[in-house]
Amino acid sequence: MKNLLFVFVVVLLAACSSSQQVAKFPSSKVDVGYHVAKTTNTQPAAAMEEPSTLTASTSAQPVFVPSEGARTQVKEAYSKLSKQEKKEVRQLLKKEIKAIAKSNKKAPNLDGVTAKTGIDYDLKLAAIFGAVGIVGLIIGGNVFNVIGAIALIIGLVFFVKWLIRQ
Repeated sequence: MKNLLFVFVVVLLAACSSSQQVAKFPSSKVDVGYHVAKTTNTQPAAAMEEPSTLTASTSAQPVFVPSEGARTQVKEAYSKLSKQEKKEVRQLLKKEIKAIAKSNKKAPNLDGVTAKTGIDYDLKLAAIFGAVGIVGLIIGGNVFNVIGAIALIIGLVFFVKWLIRQ
């Protein structure tokens, strides 16, 4: 019985890892039913923009980068301020940055992506009990077969519970 169960597990693992289960993608000559609109410009979108104006952001709001002319004007105007005026400008900027940061923390997540990390608790328990059950069945013996079967059943219960919530 032990040898038969071991052979069954080995055949099952070999069948799941065979090359027959690999996805087959159609070649580029086959019409797959969808078409991409042709564009007239041959340059990629990133090449059309100036590299100094390209920015990345995780928020849904667009980021605008001022041109070099605006930057030099602000720089010249700031350099003409007195020491006390510069200090006031820095304090106002700090207050504004803190207000923006506070409003970003309170803003709802617009794209639906959460900061949740890891897998679901029930799925994690299903994987743990399933692994314990398979190892118990592979080891064999009267006690380990019973422990393995019980662990697989518990893992299956957690997996079904997770599937129902999805």
